[in-house]
Amino acid sequence: MELLAAIVAVLAVLVLVDLVLSAAIIRRLRQTETTLIELRTPPDTGLPVGATMPEFSAVNGDLSSRDLVGEPAVIAFFSTGCPHCPAQAERLAARADELAGHGTRVVSVLAVAEGTTDDLTPTLRKAGRLLTESGPDGLMAVFGETATPSFLLFDAEGRLMRKGHELSDVLGSG
Repeated sequence: MELLAAIVAVLAVLVLVDLVLSAAIIRRLRQTETTLIELRTPPDTGLPVGATMPEFSAVNGDLSSRDLVGEPAVIAFFSTGCPHCPAQAERLAARADELAGHGTRVVSVLAVAEGTTDDLTPTLRKAGRLLTESGPDGLMAVFGETATPSFLLFDAEGRLMRKGHELSDVLGSG
């Protein structure tokens, strides 16, 4: 009987140790998950929802904020070297016909960093109007965007309706 009691006591201790270790592992996994989410989520920068589209004129002068008033517009910011931009550019190009059917203009702004290859231009041309800049100082600065990809949805009066870092944040899934 003493042997059985000793075995039960040892098993009880082992179960308690297992519970403590499992709780520590779960706590550590939650901390790691929070850290990963913080690393993956770009900061919320730029215009607040409800703001009016800022006055701008593209580098070559062939597009300005006045050209976009009167119809809804999506302004999308991309950059070469951005790991998430190719997938989001494909999604935007895939929805180009749908957006045009709803009367929504699409303007993509591509910041081409020196020393990087530009694989996004062919895809973004399928999505609508493409403006290429040599860095983040142009329209990205005008709109206050610091991370790419970024999407802004303006209504026909030029008021920011939605914004996000994924196309689905702005247009929903479709």
